[in-house]
Amino acid sequence: MAEKVLYVFSAIAVGWAVTFLLRALPFLVFGSGGEKPRWLGRIDGFISPVIIGGLIVYSFSSLEWRTPWPYVALAATVAAYLAFRNSLAGIIAGTALYMALLSLAGCMVPVEAAPESSARNPPVRVGRSGIAFRGRHVVPDDVPRLLEKHGYSREKPLHILVDDDYDDKRALWVFKHNYIDRAGYTKSVWVHSQKGASGTVGILPKADGVKMPYQNTRSRGR
Repeated sequence: MAEKVLYVFSAIAVGWAVTFLLRALPFLVFGSGGEKPRWLGRIDGFISPVIIGGLIVYSFSSLEWRTPWPYVALAATVAAYLAFRNSLAGIIAGTALYMALLSLAGCMVPVEAAPESSARNPPVRVGRSGIAFRGRHVVPDDVPRLLEKHGYSREKPLHILVDDDYDDKRALWVFKHNYIDRAGYTKSVWVHSQKGASGTVGILPKADGVKMPYQNTRSRGR
């Protein structure tokens, strides 16, 4: 407990010292009462627009073009600023319009639920024709990226379907160990489409040398 308290106070002290030095640096370099150099005055004239432009780019860089409302709010912000020559007026106008469009006009974009992997609906398939992700053939390097892009959880089992006629255990081990496990999907489960759920239909070596049975997708006799 004492170590955590010391760590917190140390972090606060370091943050305070760095902030203080950054604030004091201009006075230490140029003095408190002297005139600023001309080159500093020229920089001062456009540094604020550059910072604002950077903030705008950063704010809009992660948006997808699914809805025009953020861009409508940006236009309203600029228009209000030009009309009143007041930054606060622009901020209030843009924020108010954006929130109104989202809540009152029914423009809220629904958040898609994370997809679930299951034995009957495995996202990854391995066979003689190669590797497929959700029905589309891909290279092994693409599988971890696509799993993350589509929101598959690393904390839940990831089901990988192995075609009935595919028995290259070495290739399966390499795919699981080098691509799936290393990407953090360590709870992956092999599934098979033809054998009974209560029976063992094959064994595959895991990275630690322990043999791992298939999990099956259909009950025996179907």
